[in-house]
Amino acid sequence: MSVAGIVAEYNPLHNGHLRLFRKVREDLGENTPIVVIMSGEFVQRGIPALTDRTSRVCALLSCGVDVVLELPFTFATGSANRFAHGAVQSLIRSGVVTDLYFGAEHSSLSDLSAIADMDPESDPMFGEVLEDCQKKGLSYAASWQQAASSVIASRKDSRISSDDFERIIREPNNILAVAYLREISRSGSSIRPHLLVREDSYHEEDLKESSFPSATALRKQILTRYATLSKGGFISSSSELIPHMPIPMIAEMLHLWNASTIPMGEKDLIAASIPLIRSTDPARLSSVAHMGSQLSGHLKSEVRSLHFDPQKDISNTFRQAVETRCFSYTRILRALASLAVGQTEDDLSLLSDPGYLRLLGFSEKGRTVLKSMRSSSDLPIFSRASDAFHFGKDPSISRMDELDRLSHDWWTMKARNTFEEDFKREVIQFKRNRLYRS
Repeated sequence: MSVAGIVAEYNPLHNGHLRLFRKVREDLGENTPIVVIMSGEFVQRGIPALTDRTSRVCALLSCGVDVVLELPFTFATGSANRFAHGAVQSLIRSGVVTDLYFGAEHSSLSDLSAIADMDPESDPMFGEVLEDCQKKGLSYAASWQQAASSVIASRKDSRISSDDFERIIREPNNILAVAYLREISRSGSSIRPHLLVREDSYHEEDLKESSFPSATALRKQILTRYATLSKGGFISSSSELIPHMPIPMIAEMLHLWNASTIPMGEKDLIAASIPLIRSTDPARLSSVAHMGSQLSGHLKSEVRSLHFDPQKDISNTFRQAVETRCFSYTRILRALASLAVGQTEDDLSLLSDPGYLRLLGFSEKGRTVLKSMRSSSDLPIFSRASDAFHFGKDPSISRMDELDRLSHDWWTMKARNTFEEDFKREVIQFKRNRLYRS
C-alpha cells in the first residue's frame, strides 16, 4: 500500500494546499492515506503561527488528511536543511511512508534532484568564494548563492548551468524542495519524491477571486483586519476568505477568535523579545541558538536606541533597525524564537535527529496506518504529553520535548492567557465525518 507524506506549516491551510492533496489521490489512488508532519506553534521563519496546532489539525482531518504528526520546535524553526532533515527523517523512520509530495516554483524534478546531488559546499572553492563575498559586504544568503554558483560554473560535467542554478535557488520553495531531495538521497531511502508546481499567483498580496494567494498574503490580510476592525467587523470580514481557504480552516479560526484567542504573528514575537534583549546578559544572549556574539551585540546596540512610535508598526520599526546585509531578518527571527523558548546553540548540537513522533490526530483510515506505524517505526510515538516521561533518562528526547512544551506554553500564554494545555490534550480523531477532540 502506498502512503503519501507531506511536510508543511499550514499557516493557514489554503486552497493551494488542497491541490497537493488532490494530486496525491490522482497519482496514487483515491484511498491513498496521507500522513502530514506539521510545524507546531512556531514556524520555519521563526514567527508564531497564526492559529494553534489544534485548529490546523482539525481542518486538515476535515479536508482528507489521515494522520497528523508534529515537527519538533528545534527543527520547525531551523534553516531549510535542518527543517528538511527533521521532517523527512521523521517520515522515513515512521516506517510507513512510501512517497513524499511537495510544491516548488520550478517545474523540473530532474533539475531539482541534480542540484540536490551537487553538494557545492564540499568543494574547497566554495569556502574561499563565500569568505570573499562576505568581506565585500554581501549577506550570507547572497554569498552562499555566489559561492555555489561559482563551484557549479567550474564543473564541466554539471547538468545545471550556473545561471539556471541561480534562478532556481532564488525561490524559497525550490530551496526546500532541494533540501528534501538531498535528505532522501543521503539517507538511502526508497521514498519516491513527487513535485507539484506552484502556479497562478501564489505570491499575490491582494485577495482576488481568481488567485491563489500565499499563506503570507493571507496572514497579512487577517492580521491587518484584526488590528483595524472591531471584533464583530473582524469576524464578519472572514467571509472574504472563502474563495481562498477551505471552509473547515475558516470555521476553526472563527471558533478561536470568537473565544477571544488572538491571531498571532511576527509582531507578538518582537514585542516580547525587546525587553528580553535589553535585560539578558551579553554572554547568555550570545549562547542563544542562531544568535552568536556578533548578532547578539548588534541586537543589544540597536534595541538600546530603539524608540516606540505609536504611529508606526513595531515590526517595520524593528526590522528597519536590525536587518543588515550580514544579518538576514529570517535569521534574526529564528534567534528571537529561540530566545523566547530558551533554545541554545548547545541544543542544536544535542538535538541533531528527531527523537520521537508526536501524534496530533488521525482519521478512520489513519487508524490502520497508525497500527502499521506502531510496529514499523524505530521512533517512539507520543500520544500524550506524559509519554515523554518514560524516556527521562534520554537527555535529547527530554530536551526536545521540553522545548516543544515551552513553545506551546509561550503561544497559549500570549494568545489566550493559558499554559500547560498539553497535559489536557487528547489526540484528535475524525470518524463518521465528525471531529472528536478534548
